[in-house]
Amino acid sequence: MKEKFLERFGETAFLLERLTGIDRKILLAQSALETGWGKHVVGNNLFGIKKLSWLEGAVTAQTKEFDGVKTIDTFQSFVSPENSMIAYLILIKECYNKAWAKRKNPRLYFQLLQEMGYATDPMYAKKCLDVYTCIE
Repeated sequence: MKEKFLERFGETAFLLERLTGIDRKILLAQSALETGWGKHVVGNNLFGIKKLSWLEGAVTAQTKEFDGVKTIDTFQSFVSPENSMIAYLILIKECYNKAWAKRKNPRLYFQLLQEMGYATDPMYAKKCLDVYTCIE
């Protein structure tokens, strides 16, 4: 599963790294964590991005929070998973600018995302970093 996921999205992550300066492994690690290495991709959304006001398309889906509570929420849908990577970068640059500034430092990047409320799991940064370290 891991190899297939990295093969599928590795080139896009590499190209986005060249374009934006974000560490490609950050994109791959966070999207792998959010989707279970691609097993749970709803609406071609690799990052669990909630509905964006500036982009069409949405899907309602059940999600399970870190504490096991299941909720229904509206997530952004995309025509392709690659488009979700691009939208993710726009979202981070515009709404999580402190994290964006540390996009070459995975430890600080994930920690800042967690502190700024990207995810509710208090272990989110550690989980992202754990996945990051197993990507070559």
